[in-house]
Amino acid sequence: MTTTRHGRACGFTLIELLIVISILGVLAAVLVPNLIGANDAASEAATEANMIVLENGIKTHERKHGFAPPDDLKPVAADAKAPWKPDNGRNTGIESLVCFLSNSLQDGVDLGGMANAFTNTDADDHGVEMPLLKSRERREIADGFTTPMAYFGKFGLGKTQTMLLGVDGEQAAVKAMLRPDGKPFGDGKWQILSAGKDRTFGTADDLAWPKN
Repeated sequence: MTTTRHGRACGFTLIELLIVISILGVLAAVLVPNLIGANDAASEAATEANMIVLENGIKTHERKHGFAPPDDLKPVAADAKAPWKPDNGRNTGIESLVCFLSNSLQDGVDLGGMANAFTNTDADDHGVEMPLLKSRERREIADGFTTPMAYFGKFGLGKTQTMLLGVDGEQAAVKAMLRPDGKPFGDGKWQILSAGKDRTFGTADDLAWPKN
């Protein structure tokens, strides 16, 4: 009899176990979406922080050279010859932005503080070292959701870019994000674009910079 009472005191009945599982399920249903939402908000904030760093780099380049970095890896001067390899047609805009901000020790912009956002989904290289990055890699800048961002220069806002979204080889044709009036965000200047939390360009959660 003592053994029976002891067994009852130390063990769980099936009903009690089901009740505990139900409570845990309710807690998970309440907490998990909040945690996911908090993570998404943090990733969006990280994305915008990187966009601001790049914006400051673009403005520095504009003050020194009189124009924003091109989005096609081609020097602006007609008679200038690029020291790096030709473009391979993928992720060109953001690679061009990083390249023009990083190719001069004298008047470039140090992006080293964004190293955790560097990626190279198409595994290409410049063929020459970028002085400020000390690397030949043709790097991209990823958003907070690990997808390479797109960059459209002043003369590329109406053009389509081919983006390699990840190392698995998925590609997308990407256009600049439009405002309600049908003009691109950053009209007449430039635009940095993130695919957002769904990692798909052209959907409602895309993030554009500048925001007007």
